[in-house]
Amino acid sequence: MIRKNRKSICYVMTLALCVTLGSSYVRAEDTEAQGINVAYHTQDEIRAFCAENAAGLNDALTFAENPVVSGDYSAGKLSDKTLNSAINMFNQVRYIAGISYDVQLDDTYNSLTQTAALVNYVNGELSHYPSKPANMDEDLYNLGAKGAGESNIAWASWKNAGMNQSLVNGWLDDGDDYNIDRLGHRRWVLNPNMKYTGFGAVTGTNGTYSAMYSFDMKNTKAGEYGVAWPAQNMPVEYFGTDFPWSVSMGKNVDITSVKVKLTRESDGKVWNFSSEEADGYFNVNNAGYGQKGCIIFRPDTSIKYTADDVFDVDITGLGSDVSYTVNFFSLEDGQAVTAKPTVKPTETPTAAPTETPTAVPTKEPEITEKPEETEEPEITDEPEETEEPEEEPEETEAPTARPTVTPTAKPVTKPAKVKIKKWKINKNKVTVYFGKVKNASGYQVRYSTSVKYNKDLSSKAVSCKSTKTMVRLKKSRKKHFIQMRAYTKKNGKKVYGSWGNTIKIYKNIK
Repeated sequence: MIRKNRKSICYVMTLALCVTLGSSYVRAEDTEAQGINVAYHTQDEIRAFCAENAAGLNDALTFAENPVVSGDYSAGKLSDKTLNSAINMFNQVRYIAGISYDVQLDDTYNSLTQTAALVNYVNGELSHYPSKPANMDEDLYNLGAKGAGESNIAWASWKNAGMNQSLVNGWLDDGDDYNIDRLGHRRWVLNPNMKYTGFGAVTGTNGTYSAMYSFDMKNTKAGEYGVAWPAQNMPVEYFGTDFPWSVSMGKNVDITSVKVKLTRESDGKVWNFSSEEADGYFNVNNAGYGQKGCIIFRPDTSIKYTADDVFDVDITGLGSDVSYTVNFFSLEDGQAVTAKPTVKPTETPTAAPTETPTAVPTKEPEITEKPEETEEPEITDEPEETEEPEEEPEETEAPTARPTVTPTAKPVTKPAKVKIKKWKINKNKVTVYFGKVKNASGYQVRYSTSVKYNKDLSSKAVSCKSTKTMVRLKKSRKKHFIQMRAYTKKNGKKVYGSWGNTIKIYKNIK
């Protein structure tokens, strides 16, 4: 799931022949790239593909059947126009990455994701493991719970947030504090084995809850590895200033051995990344979000990527070295295919945080257990918690979507501390009850096995309408510490209050 608190959206998961889907399929030896096996597309080919499969970041969210969010619940249905725009944008980014780009919509997946969005909307919380809303039909709820557990999910705080914003600026970003360590949402979007997907969304006074089906593994002939984002030819429209870099090798990678060197050709600036020392963020994640062996790095200084920027990536310590060049360019230099917003959005959708998959699904994974949501990655605008489906999904946070109107600056007072009043333990699930904070726009809960919150740290977002939230603790640990804090918003940015009281849980978790 994705939920970006720096913006406002929420949640996802990721589980040697190459599939040739066009005349421009080029192996590494046909370019200067080494150690990766993806299709190479020129900038003109990318512009042409995006023009033919047109979709804009700000395409409207419209419905063929409006959801019913109270009383006699009904999931509703997105319009063909919105669904077609979403699948076009989805295939655009896959084409850019050099993997299969003929992913198709599936009615069953559309139904799962649409119902997942309904359940999360009614609950007012972004979760891969939603609770059953009062008076909701059991079958409808079960469908939504299954969809939430097998999808990237997101939440945006405003009404009518577009699906494509969640996709590009939420799930493909994944750079918030709660998702960057695995980039689960991104890896599900760029999973070479995907053949079908589906999309759903519900919008209203609770904001916009959206979902993208992630667990399809039906493209059994896929053989790509070394899937990189940004790709070798990369539109600047689809890669933001603070987006992390990643390359998924499709095999386990030893973080203690791998080293990355990123070089900007214009001035020779170099950033080095390893487990010992890094000029910014560095991690390796071998969980099954799409492809395993994901190498993640991000320079310590914000870079506004512009057309004609060129970066060289060199990776050692993998057995055989990997090297490729990223050339940034603008889609608008050719045919303009992505509309720019007329007003700069103030928020990004949040994606729910993704949990580590337990196994990569070979067909359509089924959820064997329903952990409670861990909300928040900020997957992103803010879909509430940003979760990514794991190979058997566990939550992640939200895509980032941006408002269409920029609010005028108003002084925002730092919110008061959140007081946790009581809690209940059920196996490894803890329900925390807390007091509301005046004028809070939302809350954040964090939990760790260390009183200093520096070990096994997890976090999730909580709706401003809630007075309780549930977290899943590690079964292997007896001792846990939980805190909460509130936040308000100023010009689309979150202003956090101080952390409130700490509760200590020593009960043996089974």
